[in-house]
Amino acid sequence: MVAVATRPPLPSAEDLLADAAGPSVGNRTPPLVAVLEGLNDHENIGALFRNAAAFGVAGLLLDPTCADPLYRRSIRVSVGHVLHLPFARLAPWPTALDLVRAAGFVVAALAPRPPARIDVPVVGLTELKAQLSGPGHPPGVALLLGAEGPGLTESALALSDVMVPIPMADGVDSLNVATAAAVALHTLAAR
Repeated sequence: MVAVATRPPLPSAEDLLADAAGPSVGNRTPPLVAVLEGLNDHENIGALFRNAAAFGVAGLLLDPTCADPLYRRSIRVSVGHVLHLPFARLAPWPTALDLVRAAGFVVAALAPRPPARIDVPVVGLTELKAQLSGPGHPPGVALLLGAEGPGLTESALALSDVMVPIPMADGVDSLNVATAAAVALHTLAAR
């Protein structure tokens, strides 16, 4: 089957963040957005959109180097969620992370271990979740995710508010980016 469709215009990053941070309703958990850096595998992009939909992510922001979420493999792996979740490009990268912070989101970099040269506090996922429910908490969390292999760049890590690792067994280096995102989003979205 072949289909032809008009590509809808992307919202601006500012509009996506404003919609995501909109007024809280009832006992809702703080809003979550995912911020992707350097993800160029269409299947990982699709899996991330599917996980984002499963855990109530309000939108996704992609750096200029990320693969196109509307590519056929991304749409298929996402089970169509790419067509329903808002996403936008975030540029200039990585300084546009300041827009995310200005919208009231804490920028939480998901990384297995902090580089020695980066001075960003390290907190566990459950500790970050507890901070979100305390007094004066930020309106939301922007989970920063990097490509498999290289991970997040040092410049993106340096602009993060906190770094959150996922504890793993000895001898395990890392998780697939979509799997790591699912673990983190599940923890942060749990009521």
